[in-house]
Amino acid sequence: MSITDLKFEIDRNSKTPMWLQIRNELFNCLYLDELRPGQLIPNEKTLVELFNVSIGTIRKAIGVLEKEGILIRKQGLGTFVFQHDNNSFLFEYFHFALNGSEEKKAPNVELISFTTKKANKSESKALKIPEGSNVYHIYNKLGLNKKFYIVDKIVISHDKFPSLTEEMFRNRTNTIYNLYQNKFNIFITNCSEKIKAISSNERISNLLNLELNSPILKIDRIGHTYHNEIIELRTSYVHTSDIEYIQSQNSMFGE
Repeated sequence: MSITDLKFEIDRNSKTPMWLQIRNELFNCLYLDELRPGQLIPNEKTLVELFNVSIGTIRKAIGVLEKEGILIRKQGLGTFVFQHDNNSFLFEYFHFALNGSEEKKAPNVELISFTTKKANKSESKALKIPEGSNVYHIYNKLGLNKKFYIVDKIVISHDKFPSLTEEMFRNRTNTIYNLYQNKFNIFITNCSEKIKAISSNERISNLLNLELNSPILKIDRIGHTYHNEIIELRTSYVHTSDIEYIQSQNSMFGE
């Protein structure tokens, strides 16, 4: 079913501006899977007729969704629902560049380990699963110019990705979030981060070839879906000797 087949009710007497009501209606289409990642949305003329509002109101609603990272405009092609791919990873998640350069380059990635474990109390609480449920623990190393600076620990529920295997994860041809999106129909839309300076423990020191207790950044990131469901817990351990953290815009999406 196309969203042009849906009926939308815009309350013209509401204190909520019409552009915001339209923004919320379109977002709700994503929430209900009426719109999917990568899908072309109707053009402005069609949306004007669909909502029975002015083109200026439509443009404001679409503009807000673009700024939020929900929609992306492609010159000459139209406006699409954001989807995860290599380009979105580079601009929406990977905030690191070599010292003195703001040019972001895709990192080289190496899988360290892929294991299934029983969720501990904090993992169970965050992912809203019973304590002791199976979760995947995945460790990656990320680097630039053939040197590794980052270790990522990823925790996801086995029940959400029941057919995920180490081979599938290792041999993916795109980003991790693209794998979630295309193989499991799970779309990460919002990521929150907390950053703290810590000292490297023995494992991180060995993986990044550092002295024990070297200063590093710890970045805890939580990945949510449109439904505000927590899907992924990710902790990044970053040695910033040769790289800098750069974020020029609000980030809503991840790898």
